[in-house]
Amino acid sequence: MIGQVSFRGQSGKAWRFQRVAADSPWARNAGVVIFAGQEACGWRVFRVMELTGRPHDIQPIWALAEAERFGASAVFVAMEFDGGARRAMVADLEAGFTPVCRAPQAPVRMAA
Repeated sequence: MIGQVSFRGQSGKAWRFQRVAADSPWARNAGVVIFAGQEACGWRVFRVMELTGRPHDIQPIWALAEAERFGASAVFVAMEFDGGARRAMVADLEAGFTPVCRAPQAPVRMAA
């Protein structure tokens, strides 16, 4: 672990993350990951994603590659084992930061 950073979502709550090396096994943990890049006034959030902690899940690695194409250079991880809490954290952070790469949304069903 490299260092601790807090990100505030739309709710104003400060979520604590640890900066980790991109080549470390961070994708194996259950929690939330933020891919960001350093800018003059702080961090620019490129992607926020839930980590399921499932072995061999390659979605986080593909998400990192996508965020790096837009300029992300840092990986921040917050451990969270409760799935509902992870989804709430992702929603709060995405609403507060409006990341460049949004998480895929479930299809919206129109009423007939």
